[in-house]
Amino acid sequence: MGLPGAMRGLILVLVLVLAVLGGADEAPKVDVYSRDLVTMGKENTLNCFVSGFYPPKIEISLLKNGEPMNNVKYTDLSFNDKWYFQRLVYAPFTPQKDDIYVCRVAHSTFKEPQSFQWDADF
Repeated sequence: MGLPGAMRGLILVLVLVLAVLGGADEAPKVDVYSRDLVTMGKENTLNCFVSGFYPPKIEISLLKNGEPMNNVKYTDLSFNDKWYFQRLVYAPFTPQKDDIYVCRVAHSTFKEPQSFQWDADF
């Protein structure tokens, strides 16, 4: 009693996808932006969207003036139409003139963690 033809085909496709991904390390692309237009002193949401990376093991953190931010949320790890991974990390924040906000990303394609600074004018 073997597997039905459709099931064998699906397993073959999954094996091929995993084989292709297995050797295709890809560095993440990082976008740091606010949900709404920025008004200093008004609550907003800071987003860090990390996409297009492989392998899926990744560390993402949001920092305010070099310190970890509070109430950080992580969406589930998902993948795009090219089978690379993506994740959104976000937190509420109230921007002030001299504050520096950074999304720090550690991934095997980087020699060391990389910092991506939020630009209020972006």
